[in-house]
Amino acid sequence: MSANIDLEHRDSVGIARLSGDVDITQASVLREQLLGAVRNDDLGLVVDLTRASYVDSVGVSLLFELAERLTGRQLRFAVVIPHDGLVERVLTIVDLESVAEVHRDLDEALAAVRHS
Repeated sequence: MSANIDLEHRDSVGIARLSGDVDITQASVLREQLLGAVRNDDLGLVVDLTRASYVDSVGVSLLFELAERLTGRQLRFAVVIPHDGLVERVLTIVDLESVAEVHRDLDEALAAVRHS
């Protein structure tokens, strides 16, 4: 199943909800959408992966690239990951927490971006 992305803004924080497979087949489209999800006056971006069923190495690279670009713009970056699934295992192995705040809940991630 291809990845779908829903974008919204809440209190100066961009939110990107990804569902389906985050893989090489969608990488270039997702890259553009995620990079465009942050406005100049935003505090940061939250990527919500709770509805993602799979993240391959290209998806992982995309998250690391996004973290680097946001940090370069002095913006916060948080990722919401589901508990006890393939996505969590992959993102734990690659140590996503070294470049992004990782949370289990969207509201928690939003609060962390707003109040950091």
